[in-house]
Amino acid sequence: MVNDSGRTPRQSGSDKPDRSDKPDRSDKPRRSSSSSRPPSGSGRSSGSSSSSRPPSGSGRSSSDRPSSSRPPSRSSGSSSNRGDRPDRGDRPGRGGSARFGKDEQRDDRRIELKNEPAIPEEVLNETVDPDLAREMSSLSKENAERAAQHLLAAAFFVDTDPRRAHLHGVAASARAGRVGRVREVAGYAAYHAREFEIAIRELRAANRISGDGSMWPVLADSERGIGRPEKAIEMAKDPQVKLLDIDGQIEMKIVVAGARRDLKQTEAAVATLKCAELENETASWAPRLRYAYADALEANGDHKNAQKWFVKSAEIDINQETDANERIKSN
Repeated sequence: MVNDSGRTPRQSGSDKPDRSDKPDRSDKPRRSSSSSRPPSGSGRSSGSSSSSRPPSGSGRSSSDRPSSSRPPSRSSGSSSNRGDRPDRGDRPGRGGSARFGKDEQRDDRRIELKNEPAIPEEVLNETVDPDLAREMSSLSKENAERAAQHLLAAAFFVDTDPRRAHLHGVAASARAGRVGRVREVAGYAAYHAREFEIAIRELRAANRISGDGSMWPVLADSERGIGRPEKAIEMAKDPQVKLLDIDGQIEMKIVVAGARRDLKQTEAAVATLKCAELENETASWAPRLRYAYADALEANGDHKNAQKWFVKSAEIDINQETDANERIKSN
């Protein structure tokens, strides 16, 4: 994927190799705090020293993560020292109501996986939310609890060690592959680890099981990740897109614009992002939409207007989720 601008949003400390032959991923979608899906978290994407796979696109900042690309995290009441993550109502809680079925009622009591990653001590005393526990009630008690621990481990490692988070997602899927939200979380973990083919497989399975289309932007961006921008553009025409909330609609625009740029269709990328929502100053996605628009303008040679929109992005980017300020200085 070609980095048209030669720059990416903030991603300090990444140890991943430069892939300037890949498309600029400032157009990567991100999570929404309003998402009702289990994935949640702060949305930061840090390079993993353990990852042996280079990113399929240049590094993208937390401003560009999909609206539902987060594995389930634990409640804000966790005893862990991960208090830097904002509270999310969709995170699994620690309540004692999350219980699984009796072993004698199940047929999957003894599942042994080869090379199953060890559960970190930090999540051993955590539980998933009751709704997810109910979805996993068709599993044996032992298997459901183990799968839940892998989901929590995926959330624990997703920022600091995406590769390790992905391995826990794989293990959870192997143990509870019939549960839609488990497949969804496994897909998000794979996405963060740049395992886009696996992400596509898991998220499509989750979509088939649950019928939920909120993961559509992540799926489309994963298609970009494996070099199929045409497929990402085609997905934008799917009826499921019309059912997305405003956050999802914006994320889909950003992904499609990125796909257009992958195809060197820079004018089309600008046209995709030129919308009334650019004037929004308060939505969580507003800084990223403006940044993506500015980046597309820059790639299309409109440096004057690109500068204008980098400034507009920086003005409302209170949390500095993009590197708009740096882009202003460099122009």
